[in-house]
Order: sequence, then structure tokens, then C-alpha cells
Amino acid sequence: MSTGQVKTNPILIIVMVLVGILLVVSILIYFQIGKVTESRLDLSHQQELASNLLDSKLYVQAIAEYDRLLSSGALNQKKQANINYIVGNIYLNELNDYQNAAARFVTAKFIDPESELREKINQNLVICYERMGRSLEAQKELDRSTNMNQSGTEKKGGVVVARIGDREITLTELEDEIEKLPPSVQAQFKDRAGKLKFLQSYIGAELMYHTALRRGLDKDKEAEEGMMQVRKQMMINKLLSQEIPQDVPIGENDVKLYYDAHKDEFKDKKPEEVRSQIETELKKMKQQEAYGQLVSKMMEAERVKIYDDQL
Repeated sequence: MSTGQVKTNPILIIVMVLVGILLVVSILIYFQIGKVTESRLDLSHQQELASNLLDSKLYVQAIAEYDRLLSSGALNQKKQANINYIVGNIYLNELNDYQNAAARFVTAKFIDPESELREKINQNLVICYERMGRSLEAQKELDRSTNMNQSGTEKKGGVVVARIGDREITLTELEDEIEKLPPSVQAQFKDRAGKLKFLQSYIGAELMYHTALRRGLDKDKEAEEGMMQVRKQMMINKLLSQEIPQDVPIGENDVKLYYDAHKDEFKDKKPEEVRSQIETELKKMKQQEAYGQLVSKMMEAERVKIYDDQL
């Protein structure tokens, strides 16, 4: 071997090549991660911008930014469906553009059929169709939504006594509704003529109710407040029925004492003639007394303070 020649080691060459390849791959990965991170930051920034535009009531500009997000191709199906739902609400509630709103809601349903927003999307679609004057489509959408919500529940059987579109009203359902009425009122609807009268009234109420739903009146501020007040009062009544005895015992001595104290009101009527009236009044008084005691205990427990000098 001559002095100017160096023996080449094949293993060394392979190692150097591998190191070079690893270095190039590392650089590529680094830049790729940087691009992904940058892309995520851009998407986050873009979504924040769209949200800020919406908060600023710049609806057209907000929609444009949301559409840029959708066209990025970087969002999963769930996020795409959610953005379409947001844009649909802008068209519906802010721009009164029901056709574009409906298109966005349909798109959201198509992209993510099992979305947790499905019920809200269906409700908004009903409103869009109704406001576009397409009541038939609105009713069909409402029926589909109702059927989905009632899936897995047992439908009341019995003889079908009426139909509202595809919906059946059975004799069992009708009788159940009659039984919800006070006993004194139920008697009016026990025979065939009474049931027919109630059925006609029931159908009228159902038609009105579904028309109101299609028009979105369930979201009307006054309607929502009214429903809240009704629900509140029903809960209070339920609590009172649990806390205050409804069957208050009235003794003979109670009746006599009340009669003697209110003789002028009974106009010379004998105690036995006004006994029922006296018992009713005494029960009411005792229940009011129990109510006052219950409220006093609650006020004490909750440490209620009343500043009557400020009234």
C-alpha cells in the first residue's frame, strides 16, 4: 500500500450515511411539527376571531371566518357540524335568513347524525320551515323529531279514535287526558257524546300547540317566563301537599266554638245546617296556620332578613 492511500472502512461509511439520513429526517420532522403547531395556532386564532366578530354583532364577517375554518380541512366531523350549527343560528336568529339557516342545520345533521345538538337542530329546522311558509315540511320534521325522542318508550295502545297527520290518538290516550281533569269536571266527559266533545277540544289544542312550536313560540321570552311560573307553582303545590296535611281532623268542640263566634253570619241557622261550611273554613284556617309555621321555619333556617324600613 502506498503512503498517500488510506484504507476505507465500509462500516464507517454506512454509519455516516445513516447519521446523515437521521439528521435529514429529524430536520423534516422538526419543520413538520412546526407547521402542524402553527396550523393549530392559526385555527385557534381564527376561531377566536370568528367568535369575537359574532360577539360584536358583525354577523356577515363572523360567517365568513367560520366558513374559512370549515374550508381549512383540518376540522373533524363533530367540529364541522358544530360550526354549521352556529352559523345556522346566526342566519336564523340574527339575519332572518331562514333558507340559509335551514341549509346549515341540514348540513350539520348530515355531517354528524348522532350529534348531541341533534334535538336543537331539529327544533330549529322546524322553525325555519314554518317561517318559510312550508308548514308541511315543518310538521314532518316535528313528527320525525317527536318519534326520535319517543323511541324506546311504549306507545299507548288502544282503539284509534282520531289522526293528526301520521299521529294516532287512541281511546286510552283520550281517557288518560280526561282523568287528569278534576273529578267534578270528569263527569261531563264519561259518555260517548262527552268524549267526542273532549276529543274535538283536545285536537284543537294539539293543532294550536304544534303550530306554535313550528313558529318557535316555545322560545318566546314571555312564553318561557310563563312556563317557568307555571312550573314553579306546580312544584310549590307539590311541596305543600307533602308538608301540610290535606285531611285536617275537625272536632265537635272546634265546630261549636266557631259557630258561637260567628252566629251573626249564619242568620239563625242551626249548627248541623252549616256544619259542612264550618268544617271547610276550619280546615282552611288550620292549613294556613301550618303554612305560616312552615314558612317561619324555612326563614329561620335560611337566616332570612327583611329590611322593612327600606319599603
